[in-house]
Amino acid sequence: MAANEDAAHEFAPKKKPPSEDEKRKKKIVPGSLMKALMRPGGGGAGPSDGDQIIYHCTIRTLDGVLVESTRSDYGGKGIPIRHVLGKSKMLLGLLEGIPSMLKGEVAMFKMKPQLHYGEDDCPVSAPDGFPKDDDLHFEIELIEFFKAKVVTDDLGVVK
Repeated sequence: MAANEDAAHEFAPKKKPPSEDEKRKKKIVPGSLMKALMRPGGGGAGPSDGDQIIYHCTIRTLDGVLVESTRSDYGGKGIPIRHVLGKSKMLLGLLEGIPSMLKGEVAMFKMKPQLHYGEDDCPVSAPDGFPKDDDLHFEIELIEFFKAKVVTDDLGVVK
């Protein structure tokens, strides 16, 4: 019997080391990310790691002052953002919040600075003059998501 136990132990799945995103998520403290549903989405599940997500983002201060937007209505280019969850460099608050959304949903995320551009070692650089030390509202519309096949490591080709 001891030989069987040794064999079972030998072939037991090994725990993989935590990814950078998993390490970053452990830093989240309760109350630093809050979500308000503005328009419900459809479908049964939200996006998960490895999915390409397409979304619009409008960022405002808590006073309602527009900081940045992808929407042409608010001075943006009108082109939604595309990321691959778990692979693209993303703000921690979005990395945690977007998987809770459904296709077509519009949500408002209130984020403390440590979950957006104020995060220590943030992988995304803030634009000049960005209020990265303030609490901010991120209005996100999840337009689409689907399984993505990443062909190149630099995410240059995604199918």
